[in-house]
Amino acid sequence: MSATSARLSDYPRPNVAVDIAVLTVLDGRIHVVTQGSDNGRALPGRFIREGRTVDDTVREVLELKLGLSPDDVHPHLLQVFSEPDRDPRGWTISIAHSVALPSDELSQAVGELEPLSPEGVLASGEHLLYDHDRIVAAATDSFRRRYEDQPDPDHLLRPPYTLTDLRELHEAVLGRRLMRDTFNRRVEPMLAPEVDRSGKPATRVGGGRPARLYTPTGEPTRTFGYRLPTADD
Repeated sequence: MSATSARLSDYPRPNVAVDIAVLTVLDGRIHVVTQGSDNGRALPGRFIREGRTVDDTVREVLELKLGLSPDDVHPHLLQVFSEPDRDPRGWTISIAHSVALPSDELSQAVGELEPLSPEGVLASGEHLLYDHDRIVAAATDSFRRRYEDQPDPDHLLRPPYTLTDLRELHEAVLGRRLMRDTFNRRVEPMLAPEVDRSGKPATRVGGGRPARLYTPTGEPTRTFGYRLPTADD
């Protein structure tokens, strides 16, 4: 029994693209960067050119499409979107990634910041081209899973920060109010208290009592262990 040989050129080949959902938190809710064209709005993306890798193309999207420095960004691989009819222009597979950055780092990025609903779709009700709504929803789910596990894993806050700053960030990402005291007990062992020059606890004075300031401990493998309780639990 002999195997039948065939040339690779005998098989049809899909186009392969990289699409990136760039997320941030602004005004207490998740936003995503979209870019417009004559046909509508979509996520920034790029077809993989001959001789280029997926990682090369991710960097090209960040630098050429978004105007961001790829050396300062750490994308997360989401999943492959491969429905044959996902792109009306032709058979196209998307290797989707996500990125979460502080909103001030996106002030010069190419595109528009669009707020998302709690369900992870554009709050305006507009649909993105192709299946990019699905990519945004997947990116939002991945974003939330990270923030269920660790205090600010994507470094959206500039340290030092207060426990209230951190809780409000997690509430914005998770889309629900959290129990303040339980949240504080959970995250405080995973943070390092700031001290002033005299060795006393560093604080920030706002409208009420001075609030202690913290920085991350640099232990990326440490997690909360279970789901953060909401204020209604």
